[in-house]
Amino acid sequence: MVRLEKRFAAEAAFVVRFLTSEGLVEAPAKSDARRAVEASLLEDRERERELDREVEALLRSNAQAIRTSGADYAEMFRKAKKLLAAKKKIPL
Repeated sequence: MVRLEKRFAAEAAFVVRFLTSEGLVEAPAKSDARRAVEASLLEDRERERELDREVEALLRSNAQAIRTSGADYAEMFRKAKKLLAAKKKIPL
């Protein structure tokens, strides 16, 4: 978990450096901008994890129908996630 958070911190720093160097964003305190971008990345990760949990619960509740139809679980997961994300207006 710590390794992933360090990766998000590095990605946030890269994004802020790029945006400020290109003149797309003015940030008097780059550290504040980096923390904001990092918080956004972490929030997006948590939203996607919650979406995954909802899809897994949906598929578990329909496990019998999925088994009898012979559908591929991974494909059903991708389709259900895409539909649920669209319904909740979560970009993937």
